[in-house]
Amino acid sequence: MHTDWSLFFGSFHPLIVHIPIGILLFAALLGGVARYKRNRVLQSAISIALFTGSLGAALAAVSGYFLSAGGGYDVDTLFWHKWTGIAAAVLGFVAWWIRRNKKRDIVFLKTGLSVWLLSLCILFIIVGGHYGGTMTHGENYLTAHMPAFLRSVFHVTPRAQPQPLPAQLDSVRVFAHIIQPILSAKCVGCHNPGKEQGDLALNSPEAIMKGGKSGNTLVPGDITKSELVYRVSLDPDNTKFMPPNNRTPLTSMEAGLLKWWVASGADFTKNIAESKVDEKTKYVLAFYLGFDEENDKKIILPEAAPADPNVVKQLREMKLVVRTLTAQSNLLDISFVMMRQSSPQQKRAALQLLLSVKEQVYRLDVSNCMLTGEEIKMIADLPNLNKLELQKNDLTDESLDPLKALQQLTSLNLGQNDITAKSIAVFQQMTALQKINLWQTRFTEEDVRQLQDTMKGIVVVSGE
Repeated sequence: MHTDWSLFFGSFHPLIVHIPIGILLFAALLGGVARYKRNRVLQSAISIALFTGSLGAALAAVSGYFLSAGGGYDVDTLFWHKWTGIAAAVLGFVAWWIRRNKKRDIVFLKTGLSVWLLSLCILFIIVGGHYGGTMTHGENYLTAHMPAFLRSVFHVTPRAQPQPLPAQLDSVRVFAHIIQPILSAKCVGCHNPGKEQGDLALNSPEAIMKGGKSGNTLVPGDITKSELVYRVSLDPDNTKFMPPNNRTPLTSMEAGLLKWWVASGADFTKNIAESKVDEKTKYVLAFYLGFDEENDKKIILPEAAPADPNVVKQLREMKLVVRTLTAQSNLLDISFVMMRQSSPQQKRAALQLLLSVKEQVYRLDVSNCMLTGEEIKMIADLPNLNKLELQKNDLTDESLDPLKALQQLTSLNLGQNDITAKSIAVFQQMTALQKINLWQTRFTEEDVRQLQDTMKGIVVVSGE
């Protein structure tokens, strides 16, 4: 039984637990120094560190108990995490009591047994910390990114890699190649066998169909009754929105693909050909996976070195959504969807930082960001940009001129901007351009025909 107050206190566990760990480790360090240098002040410092560290460990254990009452954790892992934490607190208190006791008959314990107890306390902290990491990051968190040469030394089995895409679009398995990678990237961190938030795991078809305590996690053929679809479709400010706590949400395309999969029956085995998708859906799937929908062949992506991880981290801290294009590519898909309400200065700073990884930026979504000509000039410096979303930015014909430098751009969305047929001259210089969205611009039907006559084969989306 838990209340809002107990869960509120329990939510402080990740904050509280690290403080006593540091203090008790410091006490152990002082104990090591004391073996070579006897000093009354140093002995007092050890006692103070032991008491405060043990008290903090006790508070961490209590807050952890309240946090665990909310459920969603593997029972065995939680058991060992809880009791190693409690044991560390008890051992710390006993070691402190022995050190401060003045009775002659146990003076010898102050130097011998207290050291052993503190050592055992540190051992329990390490073991308990490992189980805590397992609950938070999964069973293989220590070896997930282990270099290959260390894997061979310690005989560690590499973690499962995403299934490579087949050469033909029709052979792509909808769940294995599309839905499962989306869930793995955005949902499985909190919904796995070791950390079943809401008693729900999403790491396998069996776990998905089993569902969680909310019920109706997945109802094949009915998105209105499927909790999985409902949660990812809520407003991000809603307390039930998933993923929570400002974690990277599903993109609009990912959420749309999830809805389509559920609505079409949520089959776990069929490929695209067997799913009998319509042409519009097939086009979307081809675009998402990086296939050329015209000839059903995999697009050859440009080569790019890995992006600087520090820059990627900074971009994410600035609320940009950053994801790799495919598991086999270093190219990036960047979205400003979480920065739309940020100040112009913040958006400009984000674009400036983006230029530090300009070779890796392949798709960019800056729709509804109220950009100016200066920001458009920055975007024009992204040499490998393939798709650009500029919808609803109050752009004019003059502000588009720098875009002619984007010679790799194939898809451009300029919907809901104040542009006219004068921009055709810019489009003509973008030699790779294949698709352009001119919905709710000042382009007339005659202007669209002129554009199509000028640029043979270009696909134009227009109208009111």
